[in-house]
Amino acid sequence: LERAKVLASMEVSQSDNEVSQSATAADTPTLGSAPSSVAEGPEYLDLATLRTSATQVTQDTNVATASAYVAHALSDLCFVYAAREQTLGAAALAWTRRAEKNAYGEWVSALRMETRLGAGHAAWGALASGSRVAAIASSESLPYMAPVLAQLAARRQPIVVHAAAQSLDDASCVRSDVAGVFASLHSRAVVLASASAQEAHDVAAVAHAVAAAAQVPVVHVTSGAFDADDTNSVHVLSHSQLAAFVADVAATQLEPAEAVQRALSLFHAVSGRTYRMLEYSGSSDAETVFVALGAAAASAQAALPSIMQESRTGVLNVRALRPWDHAELVRSLPASVRRVVVLSATNGADALLADVSVAALISGANIGVCGESVLDASDADIANTMRTALGLETVNEETEAGAEAEAKTEETAAIATPDASLDTALALAKRLAFPEAYATQLTARPDERTFAVKVSSLRRMTPDSYDRNIIHIEFDTRNTGLTYEIGDALGVYGSNDAQEVREFCAAYGVDTNALVTAVKDGRSQTRTVYAWLAHTLDVFGRPSKKFYSALAAFATDAAEAEKLEWLTTPEGAIDFKGRVADTVTYADILLEFASARPPITHLVDLIAPIKPRHYSIASSARMHPGSVHLCVVTVHWPTSRGPRAGQCTRFLDALNIGDAVTVSVKPSVMKLPPLDAQPVIMAGLGTGMAPFRAFIEERAMRKLEGVNVGPMTLYFGSRHRAMEYLYGEEFEAYHADGLLTNLRLAFSRDQKDKVYIQHKMRDDAELLADGLLANDGCFYLCGPTWPASDVKDAMVHAFTSHGGVKPTEASKVIEELKESDRYILEVY
Repeated sequence: LERAKVLASMEVSQSDNEVSQSATAADTPTLGSAPSSVAEGPEYLDLATLRTSATQVTQDTNVATASAYVAHALSDLCFVYAAREQTLGAAALAWTRRAEKNAYGEWVSALRMETRLGAGHAAWGALASGSRVAAIASSESLPYMAPVLAQLAARRQPIVVHAAAQSLDDASCVRSDVAGVFASLHSRAVVLASASAQEAHDVAAVAHAVAAAAQVPVVHVTSGAFDADDTNSVHVLSHSQLAAFVADVAATQLEPAEAVQRALSLFHAVSGRTYRMLEYSGSSDAETVFVALGAAAASAQAALPSIMQESRTGVLNVRALRPWDHAELVRSLPASVRRVVVLSATNGADALLADVSVAALISGANIGVCGESVLDASDADIANTMRTALGLETVNEETEAGAEAEAKTEETAAIATPDASLDTALALAKRLAFPEAYATQLTARPDERTFAVKVSSLRRMTPDSYDRNIIHIEFDTRNTGLTYEIGDALGVYGSNDAQEVREFCAAYGVDTNALVTAVKDGRSQTRTVYAWLAHTLDVFGRPSKKFYSALAAFATDAAEAEKLEWLTTPEGAIDFKGRVADTVTYADILLEFASARPPITHLVDLIAPIKPRHYSIASSARMHPGSVHLCVVTVHWPTSRGPRAGQCTRFLDALNIGDAVTVSVKPSVMKLPPLDAQPVIMAGLGTGMAPFRAFIEERAMRKLEGVNVGPMTLYFGSRHRAMEYLYGEEFEAYHADGLLTNLRLAFSRDQKDKVYIQHKMRDDAELLADGLLANDGCFYLCGPTWPASDVKDAMVHAFTSHGGVKPTEASKVIEELKESDRYILEVY
């Protein structure tokens, strides 16, 4: 309360133009008040547990809330500078309204401030009163705060600004933006960057420790529009851990660079997670290295494994943009590097590009530096930017559910022409009759490398009475040109349900047979209304807020237009989240708001395209020439609007023998080791064992050819042996033959105490250490994400108990195995 009085009595000059918008009783906790009964929710964390726990707690949260939690725990006052984007700081403001205490047992006031020239003076005044101060801001706000940050740096005043790399465009849509971050570089503040929710939490803690130790402002840049709201499991430090960590780092006053190094080192000791100021990953003999910051760096690192199969390259993730060390940058690169490409996420001058260029010049090394813009780029865009820079063929990196499988000619033909003037069936007939004259292309997917294959076998692998429907499906690839390697994934282009499409067209009032020409992917394409909605547009997919805003412009009913706009505002956030949780689709929204009737030509732009779903190939081309196999579990879930089904798995389950399907092939990191004699240790959960069936079949064929193959161990886990022991008879036969040296089965619900693959692995500690450390074996895990950390713990146990590895070095050994492609995870 005393701090609130100090804040209220601060004299902020009229020239500062900074006004508190919500320093009201609703924002200031009342002594003795109890927290609200409102449910915590995955985005706001369980503060009660985090206050009392002495160790890390795993909780579901997003980037914004992960950093806000640390800001709330380690400050007394938290100012929210959101410029025009008014959803920032929601968690901190909510915790203040509920009178939640910080890690020091004190009340926290979170206040939304207006962003104008001189923003930050209130924080300056609060620092003068002895408060611990943090701020949550959009990067768009940083240019307004830069002068104050510079003055705070000159006076060695600690404040942490958690800046989301986002701004609003002219259409009031949130977009990724790091341009504002560069405005803070001249303020002498420390600048740190994070990407995921886990990194946001971790780097936020490091930022507060650095500010306390160096007594300077720290700007923590979090990821922006594309993934800031994605919810993930995060290992969260408790209040006591955060307070002790900051105190430990700040025990000695240090210069900024020393403070960052000390904080990163001590954070590893507290959490077990490793960060460096500059983090290199990739080939040790790379000739080209991509340098990036924050979310762009994370996207580049995600694309790296597949690109490294074709080119020697690497990614340097800039964790600390300030303080900057030219020499350290050069030391972080492999000696073989001859070119550095900076992935620039701005549309103007890029300070990172300038820093890297100067570092290369000062070093005297023979390194060329250039920049590539990735502004507003998706993961797939960044991957293709990297491939283009390396002179590689670009690929389709889409991995979401659904896809276009235009099997029948009358339904699948897409006409790509240089102009968009087709209006009649007669004009279409001319282009079909004279393709050379009109440069007509008749294709399922223009500009994509796809293959038309036919279903040769399809069977259900689980009993009809069982609640999980797992199917084995085989495609005939003869005379199609399709080839694949062990470990590759098959991209299936599924279609929307035909009956649902026709029902939607009837309700929407459009003729399924009408021809519609629209520009898609830079080409004019002509399809029937049915073909657009069945094979091209994800009309039964989940829309973003941007769709609601765009649809409002077509609403002729004022009330409907107002509600569509309202759903995109902070006031409508609860309703919007309910729609997301209920899997409300584009079709649902279009039929709900009946006065909004965009024509099909506009829906082509408004609705996201159906994207391919990639499944690990479960066969060896050597054992099954002219055929490719998949193992797929169909997906269903209930909603208040009725049951929903996964678009692509529903499509696959409805196929019949002889049906044609459009597919593509995508490389994967799941490759057998280069030497046939190397041990292979595989861990698969459910359908995650698909690539391992291919592994075993491939080595079986090599053994038949007289090749001496190494030992193979398979850990397979599912719920019930009688229900989902997938390919069990095959594995038992390979085991009896001796090809499959060890077969370890974990059926979690066949006994009172649940048994998982990690338990079987702990029992085999000596086998794991011998296979991986003594005999240069390779380990693979495929399946859901949840057991990955437990599997790692089992591996650490094996290495420390039977491999002669010190406990403090075990994680480093696993990282080295990962870098040498001998510890490979494909989890989802």
